[in-house]
Amino acid sequence: MKTKGSSYIYGIRAIMTIIVLMFSIHAAAQENTGGKLKKIVQGTVDFIGYVLNDVDTTYIEKNRYNMTFMPEYSYSYEHYSFGTAGQSIGIVPDGRNVMSLNIGWRWLIVGYSFDLRENRPLQEFNTSLYSTRFALDLFYRKGSEGYKVNRLEGFGSGEGLLKDGSWECDGLTTVRQLGAGLCYAFNKRFSYSAALGQSTIQRASAGSFILGAGYNWQKLSFNHDGLDPIIKADLVDELKFKEVRMNDFSISLGYGYNWVFSKNFLAGISFEPAVSYKKARLEYTDNSSLQAGMNMDFMTRAALVYNNNRYYAGASLESHTYCFNKGDLYIRDGFGVLEAYIGFYFWKRKQ
Repeated sequence: MKTKGSSYIYGIRAIMTIIVLMFSIHAAAQENTGGKLKKIVQGTVDFIGYVLNDVDTTYIEKNRYNMTFMPEYSYSYEHYSFGTAGQSIGIVPDGRNVMSLNIGWRWLIVGYSFDLRENRPLQEFNTSLYSTRFALDLFYRKGSEGYKVNRLEGFGSGEGLLKDGSWECDGLTTVRQLGAGLCYAFNKRFSYSAALGQSTIQRASAGSFILGAGYNWQKLSFNHDGLDPIIKADLVDELKFKEVRMNDFSISLGYGYNWVFSKNFLAGISFEPAVSYKKARLEYTDNSSLQAGMNMDFMTRAALVYNNNRYYAGASLESHTYCFNKGDLYIRDGFGVLEAYIGFYFWKRKQ
């Protein structure tokens, strides 16, 4: 996690909660002398393991090693858009370049990272857990400066400000996001971790329908007085809010496909549209407005991987888009992460 003023980021990229829980339950079962409870507990552990990792071994090969070492480069971006029927404004920060050195044990990967450019203050925590058929994502993001106007519509002469590129602005002052997403692939011939976690290898092409659920909380602080005077003069009243706080609950049904186009090579993609219920409170100078409604969100994952069960290399992209529409007003935002990595396994498992 990076804190303001620091040049380093400490990232944990897997969740230990499920692992610790399973080991604790298993240990309790071993210590219990009552056979009935032991069977119940052991059955629960076996069922969880089956749901998370049951695979068709003619399509998926499990990793033969306990440990991995993986240097990684990542580039992250964000975008925000506010608009009405006749006017809209787009705001983006600079992209962020990060190098990480990661070491992992099976599902667990711990990374030490540093920003290559120190281009803007950011607090960030991202973590993902991928089993063969299960994906869990958690994230927290906070940005406070470095935003630019990159698109204007319906501003008359103000649109000429962008003819030579984006325009620095102090309008979007603070952005906070907290979210969690859970996805499950129905087909045991399809592996999330082969494309995104490097803990299994897809040996034959397969696809699967994917069911998911998610939650996203956002707080956007918007100071329209910080915009260029030419833009501010034409800004409609609906976009002169000071703050937006939004709660987003979603259910998704999508599809993913892993294409094995050559030995040890995999191209994977999944697209997961979500139906979401959003509650948004907009704070203006003299009043506030609470609005709610159904909208659509979108999540996309893509990967290209080479993995021979000893060495691997690849690239992946994960993108999230959130949309809120109510009457003539809309708010759209999203973020994505592009990663490139190489790595190798060591400490072979006992067969």
